[in-house]
Amino acid sequence: MQQNPPVSLPTMKTLATNIPQAHVDANYFVEHFQEFLPRYIAKGNPSKDTLRHYTNQILSFIRWCLQSGLHPLALTEYQIRMYRENLVAQNYKADSIQLMLAAVRAFYTTAFKMHLIEENPSLDITAPTVYNSESLLHFYTPAQMNEIVQIFASDENLFTRYRNMLILYLMGVEGLRNVELHRACLEDINWDVKAIMIRGKGAKGRMDPIYPCDETFGILKKYIDAIPKEHPVKKDGMLTPLILSSSNRNYLGRITRNGIRSIMNRALTAANLKHSGYSCHIFRHSCGTNLYQATKDLRVVQETLRQRDPKVTARYAHVNHRLEHRATSAVIPQADSNK
Repeated sequence: MQQNPPVSLPTMKTLATNIPQAHVDANYFVEHFQEFLPRYIAKGNPSKDTLRHYTNQILSFIRWCLQSGLHPLALTEYQIRMYRENLVAQNYKADSIQLMLAAVRAFYTTAFKMHLIEENPSLDITAPTVYNSESLLHFYTPAQMNEIVQIFASDENLFTRYRNMLILYLMGVEGLRNVELHRACLEDINWDVKAIMIRGKGAKGRMDPIYPCDETFGILKKYIDAIPKEHPVKKDGMLTPLILSSSNRNYLGRITRNGIRSIMNRALTAANLKHSGYSCHIFRHSCGTNLYQATKDLRVVQETLRQRDPKVTARYAHVNHRLEHRATSAVIPQADSNK
């Protein structure tokens, strides 16, 4: 195994200057990977949220390496598999392990492309399978969605009432992802044609239009009118966040993805609809499932969810067909009517 001098654990605040690549050795890279990582993920243009997520997961991986007496850039494939086993042993969900290992692979890909390691030991390390077809069976019916609306409608604070209802409408009716809500800005709204430009997942800068229904725009207007005027909204540079936090630490600042999860989890618990394994993404599935049941038009569902691959959208039709056509009824044993 390659021998390296001791390396110190980097922190979220660690940031190196732009030194020549020839001056970057294994230890320097591990301690300052945050400077180099953005050039090799999300096509070289990651969002702050993506970069923060990758950084947190890589820091956790480096911490595990150092606690195990291993230099992060000297690990073998077998040792990375041991790290994967450690994640499984801690009962992380399969989709969480996927995200953690994606960050680890990005760490090694960056080191490999910078010629700091001869081989990438993480290439064949994969997470346990996530069964997406089964996850599509997790959705809320329109009646259940209405129960959640009623939870929010009982809030006497108009700001949080309409903000939370807007979150539900944008995810469960319009099909947005959690990260897209987090990134949304007031400047993205075109009031004249009732359209919103969505800052999609992946590379920063990608924007797709959606055309929400009148009911969603009605909630949007009530929410904006209810934003407290006695405090200034915290801007991100020149942009104004759309979904605002009500927490004391970040009042009227951009809400975090965890903040959105917390709001929805509290409402689901209050409505007795919270189940193990259900995340915010269930609302996007609910949109796809309910929209197909209402229209039987896969093209409409594909355009609403902005899915490029029609095979992905076709899963909603498959699930809907299975729900509506119980084929096994044709083979039920028939009782003898004469007995």
